[in-house]
Amino acid sequence: MKEYLQRRFAKKHSHRYFVDADTHDAVCLCGKVKGSKPMKSNKYNAVTCHYNGFWYDSKFEAQYAMQLDMRLKAKDILSWERQYPVRIMFNGEKICTLWVDFRVKKLDGSYSLDETKGWETDVYKLKKRLLEIMWLPFHPDHEYNLIK
Repeated sequence: MKEYLQRRFAKKHSHRYFVDADTHDAVCLCGKVKGSKPMKSNKYNAVTCHYNGFWYDSKFEAQYAMQLDMRLKAKDILSWERQYPVRIMFNGEKICTLWVDFRVKKLDGSYSLDETKGWETDVYKLKKRLLEIMWLPFHPDHEYNLIK
């Protein structure tokens, strides 16, 4: 099991192009075609990371997953899962779905919904408020945590 973070396109390198036999394009090993536009960065400057077989939206989120794995080995928690869907309903109608980054099962059997955020958008604040008002009161065994 790999226990390190692998950042996607993290290291800058000088492109060394070779000619593709099929398309006859000059292509670098990173996949960039010579003369193409540079890749756009994330609007929040988050770097996509790979950890333990999964891609995470940010380095911070991947580090938290690593921390949860360490807590699991130390038997501080029972289990954890990533990208847990919380469906917010009203009168049988779906309002929205909030995908929480991590759902952690504690030793006492209760759950913790952990959301890693570096930046809180207005849409996130609205969904968080809906979660607190419409979902959490009906699920007393869950608590919500914002990890910054």
